[in-house]
Amino acid sequence: MASGEDRISALPEDILHQVLRLLPAHEVVRTCLLARRWRGVWRSVPTLCFTGAKGWGSADRFAQFVDHLLHLRCGGDGAPLDSCDFDFDSDGFMLLPANERHASIWLWKALPRVRALRLCIVEEQEASPLSDMHLFSQHLTRLELVGVGVNNSVVDFAGCPTLVELSMDTCDVFVRQLLSPSLKHLRITRSYTSEFDRILISLPNLVSLEFIECRQGRVPFLGNLPRLARAVVVLNEYCADQCSQDRFDSCGADSDICDGCYYYYGDPGHGPHYDRNNCIFLKGLSEATDLELSAHSDVTVFNRDLKWCPTFTKLKTLLLNDWCLAADHNALICFLQHSPILEKLTLELSKGPLYETEAEGIYKPLGQSIASNCLKIVEIKCANVDSKVHKILEILTTYGIRLEQISIQQTSRIPGSGCFNFVCTEFS
Repeated sequence: MASGEDRISALPEDILHQVLRLLPAHEVVRTCLLARRWRGVWRSVPTLCFTGAKGWGSADRFAQFVDHLLHLRCGGDGAPLDSCDFDFDSDGFMLLPANERHASIWLWKALPRVRALRLCIVEEQEASPLSDMHLFSQHLTRLELVGVGVNNSVVDFAGCPTLVELSMDTCDVFVRQLLSPSLKHLRITRSYTSEFDRILISLPNLVSLEFIECRQGRVPFLGNLPRLARAVVVLNEYCADQCSQDRFDSCGADSDICDGCYYYYGDPGHGPHYDRNNCIFLKGLSEATDLELSAHSDVTVFNRDLKWCPTFTKLKTLLLNDWCLAADHNALICFLQHSPILEKLTLELSKGPLYETEAEGIYKPLGQSIASNCLKIVEIKCANVDSKVHKILEILTTYGIRLEQISIQQTSRIPGSGCFNFVCTEFS
């Protein structure tokens, strides 16, 4: 101000904290030089964000700063931190083994005092600070890992009794079992998992699950998830659950002729084996109210599970893509007949011809219309209203769905012209 009045320094401390939350930790500490009012504010900011060694001149100077700050903020009996963010994205810091050891020590210091912890390491490396760690914290509620290798056989979060959210993005998740008595939200995206072992997920309080575009590995084996409300699953062409014999529901090979099916129930030499006469995945989703299930056409796990398809007694909204159209729309019919209170069905169709294939032993339609009148709308999203859409309309009307309940959203082939919706009143 022209009068020389420092109105920013006069703001309440909680407002100053909101400003400092936006800065990396070293900039927060530097504010102690601004004025007398700022000398001690940085000591009580409820967040810490470390952005790597870039600009520090040397990694040692950065490491010393983090050591001292964590000692000040995470030692003693002070109030827990709201969040701590270690962001080592592409600055080269974690490429040195000595710095990996530093990071392990920092995590041990921060864990007992923080509610939300984020560790981001997007670099090429063989190990990570969490490879052999067992986490213990009475305060941790949220853990986000990016580019981290988690290689324990069993990852048990029993030592974090308040943990409710776990997110792993572009991680190496080579584990056989994931345990937590408190976890409610699990997100695994773009990560690498084992080609031979499935991750056993049996979380009694899980509410939401996202398993999206993971690479190389198997779909997890879902155990009992009694409180699951929402699941989003996207299986791309990198998923290992594919049959080399072109069977979309697995060929059931007992030899090593087909690796995709040979390791279907786990590595015969190492991992646990699962019941060949039960679901691997769909049964664990049976309590959900909202499901999105998308898969590449070569992935077998969903269609294989149709042999023992559960009844989705709580399911109200469902999204499927082209995988449900194989073998004369077997999966689509199955879901219609096993979702008695379904209210909204969305079908997202890709370009290309109808994926037709025959298979023995999969789900056999019951020969009846849908179980209730709860279904209000079916949305078909497509590039063109072609034979694929016509076949779907025929199937839907056969199983008791009226044309006026079906809305088609067609994306125009003319660039920049958007899309349009319409309701079909008749077809031939």
